[in-house]
Amino acid sequence: MREPIPWLKFRIIFILLSFTFIFGVIFVRAFQLQVLERDTLKTRADKAHLKAINITPRRGTIYDSRMRELAVTMEVDSVYAQPAKIDNIKKTATLLSSALSMDRRELEAKFSSRKSFVWLKRQLDFADAERMKRLDMPGIGFVKEWKRFYPNPQVASHLIGFVGIDGKGLEGIEIGYDEYMAGSPTRLVGERDALGNELFFSGKNRETYKGMNLVLTIDKTMQYIAEKELLKAVSDTKAKGGMAIVMAPRTGEILAIANAPHFNPEDILDYNSPGVWRNKAVTDAFEPGSTFKAFLIAAVFEEGAAKPNDLFFCEEGRFNVADRTFHDVKKFGWLNLTQIIKYSSNIGAAKIGGRLERERLYRYVKDFGFGAKTGIGLPGENTGSVPRLREWSHVTLGNISFGQGLSVTGLQLVTAFSAIANNGYLMKPYVVKEIVNEKGDVVEEYRPSVIRRIISEETAKRVTNILKEVTKSDGTGVRAAVDGFAVAGKTGTAQKPDLLQGGYASDKYVSSFIGFIPADNPELAILIVVDEPSGEFYGGAIAAPVFKNIALQSLAYLGIFPKGSDEQAKPLFVHLTKEDSLEDIREDFSIIPDFSGKTVRSVLRLAREIPLEVKIVGSGKAVHQKPLPGERITQGAPAEVWFK
Repeated sequence: MREPIPWLKFRIIFILLSFTFIFGVIFVRAFQLQVLERDTLKTRADKAHLKAINITPRRGTIYDSRMRELAVTMEVDSVYAQPAKIDNIKKTATLLSSALSMDRRELEAKFSSRKSFVWLKRQLDFADAERMKRLDMPGIGFVKEWKRFYPNPQVASHLIGFVGIDGKGLEGIEIGYDEYMAGSPTRLVGERDALGNELFFSGKNRETYKGMNLVLTIDKTMQYIAEKELLKAVSDTKAKGGMAIVMAPRTGEILAIANAPHFNPEDILDYNSPGVWRNKAVTDAFEPGSTFKAFLIAAVFEEGAAKPNDLFFCEEGRFNVADRTFHDVKKFGWLNLTQIIKYSSNIGAAKIGGRLERERLYRYVKDFGFGAKTGIGLPGENTGSVPRLREWSHVTLGNISFGQGLSVTGLQLVTAFSAIANNGYLMKPYVVKEIVNEKGDVVEEYRPSVIRRIISEETAKRVTNILKEVTKSDGTGVRAAVDGFAVAGKTGTAQKPDLLQGGYASDKYVSSFIGFIPADNPELAILIVVDEPSGEFYGGAIAAPVFKNIALQSLAYLGIFPKGSDEQAKPLFVHLTKEDSLEDIREDFSIIPDFSGKTVRSVLRLAREIPLEVKIVGSGKAVHQKPLPGERITQGAPAEVWFK
């Protein structure tokens, strides 16, 4: 008997709807997997069979102005563990604790981890890496990483700064120019099999991504001279610290910038306080004291408010202004303007400032660059502080005339003083000369730049003539005098503000001297600041001799000697050692070792111990060297080693 047609239609429709529903579900699920969850599932799949490695590029080198290395990057080994592949945890931990100088229990905890990968120690030194490799233990592996080295680690350390273990700049130029030196990170992606073993990686050699190099205006030898003399002064006076800046006044180039106490950027974890590595010549402000009188007379001469022989009564050492009393170290009566600067009378300076009045002196203070950043491009630069004009009273006018009531940075002070040496032109200070890519192409170039003209050439020469008197006979800066050269300078002795009680501390001083030499044809402008010396504290006794020592050695190094002297016109060669020193510059001799058959890393390690500046030619094993093995050499001398 036939099945009724309606029932057949029902079954057909039912089956059709069922298939439609099933395919609909499949389509929805496929859409969900292929479109909505595509990225998530792809990521999970890639984790299963792909392995990605971020390659940190080799960081750019920092050079001084004569292309001598100040900071370099070298390839070193870092050691890791794969806990699942370690058979005997206790034995492995015992062996490695000695080789890595790590606690055995800490290693056991790492080996007991469920992680597939744990770091044991990053950036091993060469000796530790060789010991580790000789152990050849299962589950222990090595990867190559870049590590920052400083050939003379305590030379210019505050300026250069340091990097973290990941190669990122953390302080100084290292962080200020990190975007240039760090380069572009590379991500290499590779296949791996079911056991997790790497099959291959795609990508370019990491050398292709090297960061850019910096060429500084700093001269490594002059930096060494400045640091050596500053550290000696701080040590001898048991001072809290100090700074020294050497500038080329005609160009604004910073030739040396030293801070004390010093630190070693390769052992940064040995220092507890961030203040130790701060470049205080740029970041810290202080009251300039009597060094500021140079800018006072520059303003007075430019405005025609006084002449060098104008007389001022200095009140026998005590002068009342409103509710304040100004004091001089000695009881002076009548002094002319030149004598006021020579003997550094505060009362005389206050009366000179009265000739200008508030508006004009304020304008010159700002024109000389105080109260604003210099634009040098170093991190953490301080603006200092200058009271707003509406806050100036008669007391403020007097205080600022002799360098109290405002604050400046060392960099501001030497830049402003250089304007007097440079016939009134204020130059923009700079410490980076060039940024160069790995091909040797100059990417950015920095050159002398005039900010503005503040005073005329005539005014600058009149101020210079008065500042020369400071270093003559009974002037306050006589100990800064350099035989055969005229020195234009000014001493400063400033009480430090008492931040807790208000007013000024009775037993804390900042001693300073600033000057340029030769006075009539300036090559160097030098600032010396010693913070809280013990015992004698006058700038003429503490800072002036440091100026003299730095100036004398720097001029000889540059081949600049007095006219008619018996000195041969050749520079003084100063050989740097790896160790920082409060010792005198000296020539230390060593015997050059035989590098034959050694690797590049081994040669560089030995060179650092001597120390010796080595030029590497080629790769592989050392086959030839110059000087030859056994020759007597001066530490820090250059050598070349050929590899094949």
